[in-house]
Amino acid sequence: MGHAILARFRALDAAFHARAPRGEVLHARFAALAALNSPLDIETLIETSFETRAALNTGLGPWRSPNRPMRLVFAAALAASGRTARQFLETRRALAEQRQARGARALAHGGSCAALSLVTAGGQSWQADQFFDVLDAIAAPWWQREAAREDVLAAAFTAMGETPEDAVNHLAHARQALITAGVPQHHAVAASYEVATTRMDPAELAGAWTSLNIAVRGRAALQHGTGKTGLATLAASGNGPAMADALVDAFEAVGQLKPKPTSQTAARLALRLAQAQAGLAKPIAAAGELAAILAAQAAIVAAVTASTGAVAVGAGH
Repeated sequence: MGHAILARFRALDAAFHARAPRGEVLHARFAALAALNSPLDIETLIETSFETRAALNTGLGPWRSPNRPMRLVFAAALAASGRTARQFLETRRALAEQRQARGARALAHGGSCAALSLVTAGGQSWQADQFFDVLDAIAAPWWQREAAREDVLAAAFTAMGETPEDAVNHLAHARQALITAGVPQHHAVAASYEVATTRMDPAELAGAWTSLNIAVRGRAALQHGTGKTGLATLAASGNGPAMADALVDAFEAVGQLKPKPTSQTAARLALRLAQAQAGLAKPIAAAGELAAILAAQAAIVAAVTASTGAVAVGAGH
C-alpha cells in the first residue's frame, strides 16, 4: 500500500506541475498532497481541480482569502472530497454572517480554513451556528489560543455532528493521552487539535511515540522538519514501527522529486504521506502545511531583510 500511495503522489505531483503556472511550484506540490486520497483518475482529478479553482477565483475576487496560488490547494481538497466551489463559498459566507450576527471572534484567514474543513468533512452551510457553539466550547484562553487549529477542529466536529460537550471531552482526552505517553505538553496541546477526531489506543501510544523518535534520530532534516508535534500526530495511529518505516520511506521518496524540495518541505510532505499510508490523511492538512511553510519563509525573508538593513545603516554611520 505504501509504495502505491507514493507512486500516486509522484504522478499527481507531475500532473499538477504540468498545469500550474511557473510561480506555483510549491502550491502544485501541496495540491497533489491534498488530492491524494481521491477515488478519481488523475486526468479527471486535475481537470476538476483547475475548474474548481477558476470558480473560486470568480467567487472570491482578487482580495479575499485564500490568495490565488493557495486556491489551487483548496480546489484540490474540494475536488478530492467530491465537494464544489459553490459549497465552499456558501459555507464561507454563512460563517461570516453568523460571526457578525453573534458578535463572535474573527476567524483565521477570513474563515476560509474553517469553511474548507467543514465542507471537506461533509458539513453544510446551515451548520454555521453549530460551528460557533463548538468553537466557543473548545476555545482556549486568548493568551493560549491557536486560532487556526481551533477553527479547523471545530468545523470537523461540527461536520461529525458532535455536541459542544462531546467536542470538549474528545479534545481533553486526546491531550491527556498524548501527555501520558510522554509527549511534551506544548507539543501535546498542538497535536491534540489534529488527532482529537480519531480514536486512539492509549496503551499503544507511548510505544509509538518512542518508535518514531528513534526513527528520526540521526536524520536531522527529518527530525527538525517534522518536529515533535508532527511525530505526536503520527504516534496517534498507535502503530509505531510501521509509521516510522512509512515516514522514512516517504522522506526518501520525496527527496527524489524534481524540482527537489527543501528539507523542511520534504519533511512536512513525508509526514502527510506517512499518515496517508495509515489512512489518516485529511485533504485540509495540505493547506495547513503549506501555510505554515510559507509563513516560515516569510519570517526568514523578513529577518534577513531587517538584518541587511541594519548592516547598511551601520555602514552609513
